[in-house]
Amino acid sequence: MFTSKYFNVGTVVVTNGINQAMKENERFAFEVGLSLRRYCVKDFGNLSDEDKQINEIALQKPNDLYLLGAYQTCNGKIWIITNAAETIGKNITTVLFPDER
Repeated sequence: MFTSKYFNVGTVVVTNGINQAMKENERFAFEVGLSLRRYCVKDFGNLSDEDKQINEIALQKPNDLYLLGAYQTCNGKIWIITNAAETIGKNITTVLFPDER
């Protein structure tokens, strides 16, 4: 379970591509977990300063939250995205490869 004192992570899900890659590569699975931990402490990884600032602004709107983190792994770049769900207070955080968006 991943939690953050800065925002509501909500339910964490991974795409089929991420799930398969984690099953096949223990190091990659570790790196996904590490990336999620970094994300939860507002270390948004390999984003431009402008995108990091957009995340900071988004944190001020918890009922309409959209955050992005980008991280380099042994299997290439991954994204972590948190979206506000339809139900207020429920968020979904998705781990995906950029080409799965």
